[in-house]
Amino acid sequence: MIGAKTFFFFEGQTQPSEYVVCQPDYFQKSDISLPRSGVTLLYGHKGPGSLIGAAIRKSASENLGVCFADIKIYIGEWDANKQSLGNFHHCRFLNLPLRANKEVLDDINHYWNRWLEEECLAPESFPRKPSSNMHLLDRLIQTEPYSNLNAIAYDVVTRFGISKFVTVFNLESIAHDEVHVIPPSTRIKFVKPGKPD
Repeated sequence: MIGAKTFFFFEGQTQPSEYVVCQPDYFQKSDISLPRSGVTLLYGHKGPGSLIGAAIRKSASENLGVCFADIKIYIGEWDANKQSLGNFHHCRFLNLPLRANKEVLDDINHYWNRWLEEECLAPESFPRKPSSNMHLLDRLIQTEPYSNLNAIAYDVVTRFGISKFVTVFNLESIAHDEVHVIPPSTRIKFVKPGKPD
């Protein structure tokens, strides 16, 4: 399993009894398009700490309540080596770019720039460098062998520097019984944003 985090704000003195994680605001730049066929959370130590600090500051300055949650995601067998294209049915998690081998990085970049060209957008160096067009992960996750993955982590430019986001495409891989909310009186549901209206 891997661990991920999220946070959300609420008005008033009482936190909600239920909260739906769907289209989060992790202080990402307004021009980024997140995937819509999965739920996006925060992952790892790169950046989430500064975002959680920013959430606490926003809570204090705007008189909002804030809750934090720890989430566990099943990923199959952890592999200490960099991910290769032939291993996604064993380890169903891809952490871009550091935990992917050159073959995976080049393969994703090939698809990425082809899809950007179809959308009349300039080529990018993703996954080696952050992209604002993360909606393209919706296409990648439908492509073999990436369709075997439960979750993909990637770098995102936020208002507080680069942070690591993770999009969980297989919601059944979330260990719902092990979601811990602080303070602990809110139950969290996860809903994919779905296609734009």
